[in-house]
Parts: sequence; C-alpha cells; structure tokens
Amino acid sequence: MISNLKNTLTSQPPVALALSFIGLLTPAVGLYASKGIIILFGLAVLVCLFVFITKKDTRQSPPNALSLSVLALTIWGVASLIWTVSFDLSWTVARSLPFSMLGGLLIATSLKSLNSESRAIICRSMVVGFFLGVSLALIDVTTGFSISQVLHIAKFGGTWGNYMPGFVINNGITLLAMLLWPILIFLWHQKRHKLAFSGIIVTTYIAVQSSNFAAPVAIGIGSISFMMAFFMPRLIYKIAAFGLTLLILGAPFAMKALPDARTIGKDLPELSYSVYPRLVIWQYASNLVMEKPLLGHGIRTSRALSKADIQIPFLYRDKGEVKEGNTKDIPLHPHNGLIQMWLELGASGAVLGLVLVLCILWGINKSLAPPIPKALAFAALISSLCLISVSYGLWQSWWMASWWLQGTLIMLCLGSQKDAEPL
Repeated sequence: MISNLKNTLTSQPPVALALSFIGLLTPAVGLYASKGIIILFGLAVLVCLFVFITKKDTRQSPPNALSLSVLALTIWGVASLIWTVSFDLSWTVARSLPFSMLGGLLIATSLKSLNSESRAIICRSMVVGFFLGVSLALIDVTTGFSISQVLHIAKFGGTWGNYMPGFVINNGITLLAMLLWPILIFLWHQKRHKLAFSGIIVTTYIAVQSSNFAAPVAIGIGSISFMMAFFMPRLIYKIAAFGLTLLILGAPFAMKALPDARTIGKDLPELSYSVYPRLVIWQYASNLVMEKPLLGHGIRTSRALSKADIQIPFLYRDKGEVKEGNTKDIPLHPHNGLIQMWLELGASGAVLGLVLVLCILWGINKSLAPPIPKALAFAALISSLCLISVSYGLWQSWWMASWWLQGTLIMLCLGSQKDAEPL
C-alpha cells in the first residue's frame, strides 16, 4: 500500500498532494503536539487558496447551505466584539475565527475539483497516518506511556514517571476517535473489512486504557448511532433533527432544571470522577447564561466570568462512599460547547450553531452513498457532538481544525469510489 501511494503521489494536483501529506502526519502530530495540527491546517488552506486564485478553470462554488451557515456563525462571533465583557479575550478568537471557518470552507470547496483517483490517494494517506497514530498510541498505553515520557523529559527535563501519565496524548486520542469514522467509510468502500474491524477494536482499547474520559464515551455513542442509522434510515434523521434541536437550544435550561449539582453526587450512582465537577461547572455556567440570554457575554469570555478565588465544593461517590471535592466555577471554559455557545454568543449564537449542525445532518441524509457509509457519517456527527458536549473549549484552534479535517475526510469518503484502485 505504501509503495503504491508513493508512486502515484507525484502525478496528483497540489490540493491532493497537500491533503495527502497532512493526512500522513496529522494523527501522530495530534498525539504529541496537538497545536501542530493548526500548522498543518494552515498549510492546507494556503495551498487551496493558491489553487483557487491561480486556476480559474477548476474553481468551484462552495456548498450553499453549509457556506451560509458557516458565514453567519462567523459574522456573529466577530460581531460579539461590540458587546463583549472582555474585548482582549474576545479579540484573540475573533481575529482567527474567520481564518479557521472560511479556511475550512475553502478546503471543502476545493474537494469538488478532485477526481476519484485523487480522492482515493488522500484517503489512503490518512489510512496510513491513522494506523501509524494508532500504533504509537497503542505502544504508549501498553507500556506506561513510554513515548510520552521520553518526549516530556526531552522537552522539560525531569525523571522517569515525573509527569501526568496519559495526559499528553489525550488530545491525540480524541482525534483518533474522530478520524475512526471516515477511515471506516473508506475501508468499507475498499472491502478491507478485517482492517476496519481491527481499527475499531484497537482504537476503542486505546481510548479505554487512556485517561481520556470523552473518547470512549464518544466511540460508544457513535457505535449506537451507527446501528440506529443503519437499521432505521428513514426515521433516524427526523429523530436526530428533533433531538439535536432540543439538545442545543435546551442545554442551559436542562442543566438549571437539575437538582443542585453540588450535592447531586450523593444520589447518583458511582460515575467517573470527572463527571461530578463537570455537572457543577455546567450548572454554574447555565446560571450565567440567564444574565445575557440573547446576545451572550462575548466570544471566548468564559474565563473572564470565572472568579479566581472561588472553589465550589461538591459531593461525589468513590467506591460506594460519598466524599467531598471542589472545582473552579469555570476553569478556562465550561467544558461543554453547547453551554459555551449560549454563554458567549447567546440564543442567537445557539440558533446559528443549530442551523450549521442541521445543514450537516441534511447533507448526510441527502447523500447518494450506500447505507453503511451514510450510517458511519451519521455516527461521526453524533460522536463529534458528544465530544463537543463534554470536553475542550469550543474555540481552540487545534480543535476547530480537527473538525474540518474530519469533515473533509467524510466528504471525500462519501464520494464515489468506483474508479479507485484497492489499497
């Protein structure tokens, strides 16, 4: 497979070459230097922009619904500079948001000019890169995160074991959980079912063995979503549209309706420890949403709303015993993208975010791809929304670049593979 990939790369257009290169590197870069994904994403945007400007004969128009929803959300995020409670914090995202959103849209538009061979080359590169990343992550989780420790000592010094095991590769494991779905779509097209099955098993094992709580949950929910979309294709998209509308528009109200998150731990079954402080943070942030429900406090202002001297006590269960812990009210961000959208961009931002999600859902539903690839694409969407809902700041550059990378691969893999050569 690698030799075939090397021989055909030289005949590919610049966009295909750039995306193939990025596909090879992204999983490994995501594991050990997640911010490096921003550089790779930027490279892809620059290549696509160069081709878009210089080759008018291959210039394509962007997908209408997707482009309008992306543009509307971008404009609203930048416009929040007018009423933000912290201009300095908002400006750090507002100045880069157009590049991230419109750059991703440019990449998506550039894909329309690629033929089936170029599409397959990019997907093969990502398959190679994905399994390279999986191999590195597997070594880490089965040997006490040895690679992470070597890199940590080389960068910061110290002694063996003197760092947080597994924390270094958490972002990369999240990325692997996101890329799993488009990889499965391509492997299904290529009839590489054994390789696809091994990818599922090993990625799930890595996620479970790591200290990343969100990744195994997202893989599990994505798997359930796949089965529902495969067995109920006519019904599931209507259910999803209704459910996602309730979820996105009702997130802060649902959190406020829960019992006091500071004491709810005494009545809950034993959960992962990270769940309990998240409930406290989400409920605290939801209360702040109600102070400016229409416009929000301004993009990326969550950390400005945090009070440095506040530690909120809460109850949690550990081995059947009720214990007491504490958490900051909002540690940098709410660790829930839906609530963060409400908190920073208000109801208007939440509606625009919902429109974007529904456009993606509509695109998957209207795809002419076979049932299994469509169901896998649906699983990717639901899995990503799960990750957005439990972890990471919504506007982190590497995180946004990862969404576009996943979306790019899904668009490629859902296309026809009839003319593509086998791996």
